[in-house]
Amino acid sequence: MNKHTRILLAVASTLFTVGARAADEDLRSLIKEMSRQVTELKAQAKQSDARMQELEKMLEQKREGDRKMLAASIATPSVSRNEGAVSPGNDPVKTAKPAVTEGDIPGTFKIPGTETSVGIGGFTKLDANWSSASAGANKAGDYSLFIPQIPVGVQPGEDSQTTFNARESRFWFKSFTPTKLGNINTVLELDLYGSASSYTPRLRLAYGSIGNFLAGQAASTFSNEAALPELLDNGGSAGSIKVRQPLVRWTQPFTIADAPMEFQAAAEAPNSQILTGAWNPNTPEALTNPNSERYPDMIARFNYKPSWGSFSLAGMARQIRYTGATVQQEAWGGAASFAGTVNVYGHDNIRFILTAGNAFGRYADPHALNDAALDANGQMSLVKEYGALFAYQHWWSPAWRSTASYGFLQADQPSFVNPAMTRQAQTFHANLLWNPVLPVTLGLEYIYGTRELVDRRDGSLHRMQFSAKYNF
Repeated sequence: MNKHTRILLAVASTLFTVGARAADEDLRSLIKEMSRQVTELKAQAKQSDARMQELEKMLEQKREGDRKMLAASIATPSVSRNEGAVSPGNDPVKTAKPAVTEGDIPGTFKIPGTETSVGIGGFTKLDANWSSASAGANKAGDYSLFIPQIPVGVQPGEDSQTTFNARESRFWFKSFTPTKLGNINTVLELDLYGSASSYTPRLRLAYGSIGNFLAGQAASTFSNEAALPELLDNGGSAGSIKVRQPLVRWTQPFTIADAPMEFQAAAEAPNSQILTGAWNPNTPEALTNPNSERYPDMIARFNYKPSWGSFSLAGMARQIRYTGATVQQEAWGGAASFAGTVNVYGHDNIRFILTAGNAFGRYADPHALNDAALDANGQMSLVKEYGALFAYQHWWSPAWRSTASYGFLQADQPSFVNPAMTRQAQTFHANLLWNPVLPVTLGLEYIYGTRELVDRRDGSLHRMQFSAKYNF
């Protein structure tokens, strides 16, 4: 290699080294610039995310404000023309009331601003009756089975009678309020059986309860309403116990072997039903309620509710007392009742009530018997009485069902009473009920009742009843 060649190679090497160094420096600068730009882009993206979250939060706050304004506008009564512009005193946003919400129990709603759930309801019911005999003008026995008015012997009036009425229609109001002392419940219920000659409202129920304590007019503790058969006839079977009256009652639930049970103790309104006409020749044969009792009717009841039915055993002690111008008599009597339901096949069930004693006359429905009678000397004798009711309900389908019910009632009347007093009564009911839709019940029922007097005369009543009931 000559001298010139070496010089050229040295110059080329120098140029390559310088170029490589320059290229490397440019690459480093480019990478550094790109890194700076990536850092800036990340910062910008972070700022964009923060702004997006802020905008979303503002949008949600606006939506919530719109919802509150809408609720306030619905809950606030509309402003009348005379109220003028909104002022601090009538600002609809500040005076808005809470919206109505669903109550704590089905079929109720809450009173705005409270924990009280209220419900209203009832039904309308038409009863069309054809009877083999009339009970007489303006008699309750023409509208429902009333044992003392089952005709015996030759009676005035037509041999048969057709009546229409809507007296059993009812209206009720209920409330429920939870408290630290227990749930407060109130019930108010009316029907139109206040008079046999007009549609006069009648108070059926009016009571309140807190926890285990109840006070007011309610079904008697001596009556197991779950054991009453489902009938179209409002009077019901002989042998049934169906009394509503003012009372105070304590109910104590407990369990034995996982079976739910209850013990109930009650003091209930006394109301002796006494036959007085037998000893006073100037007074027609009649039952009287002297309203001279000193003590309430005392009732205790035990309830047992297994999965296959329900049962109750009740005992009652009563003072029967009469005070007149020259006579004052009183005596203590008692009665016991065993009632219940037994579930059989499907929804079919058996219902029964067995009652015996010498002081449950006015508790026997439909009001057939007296508690006591006074003789010609003004001496009082209690009346021994027995009652029984058996019913079977069969479900043909979820919409069709039938009930057959037999009732028996007997009183061992003292020998001195008027021979026209009731000694024994029997009833039979059979019906077919249909629910085309759940709130509507249409039905047809055959009713047969017999009544025997102390002198063994008897009489009977046949009745066909059509009913249309619409719940609301």
